[in-house]
Amino acid sequence: MTASLGHWVIPQLERLAKSDAGRIDELLDVVRAYRPDLFDELTLLAVEHGQLTHEEAAEVLGSDTVVVAIRLQTLREAFDEAVQGQTIVKDKNGVAKIDGKPVSVWEVVREYRRSGSVDAMKGAFGSLTECEIRAALLYAGRNPDEIGAQIGAYDEVVERSKAAYPFAKG
Repeated sequence: MTASLGHWVIPQLERLAKSDAGRIDELLDVVRAYRPDLFDELTLLAVEHGQLTHEEAAEVLGSDTVVVAIRLQTLREAFDEAVQGQTIVKDKNGVAKIDGKPVSVWEVVREYRRSGSVDAMKGAFGSLTECEIRAALLYAGRNPDEIGAQIGAYDEVVERSKAAYPFAKG
């Protein structure tokens, strides 16, 4: 049942936070008391999204910045593995692709090298979410030889085509 609550709970929490911030603090105190693991995760995610500094998070968690950094890295790794496992699949030829999309990881990496940012890539790959783009880049980082070979093979085809048709545009 919890998964179905998101469509209305999040907007109501936002409304409550704007109208009566003290009530949100009460809610967070309850979360902290009954689900300290969830409260800690919320705090670490706030650091990840730039809403808290490491120092502020350490204060909230009653810890120090080194522990916050370690726990944040652990959270990132767990998230990255979960997202990548659900997002990247191999096709029948062994090429890593974004699940459910006709986009190969090597294509995402090649565009990233040209554009230099995930935000710039959103225009090139309008059908991909930022999470899918990041999952592809993470996969490539963990499998550089595989992705490098696929980009190299593509570049070779392009060069052969240019040599065979020197007057063609492209």
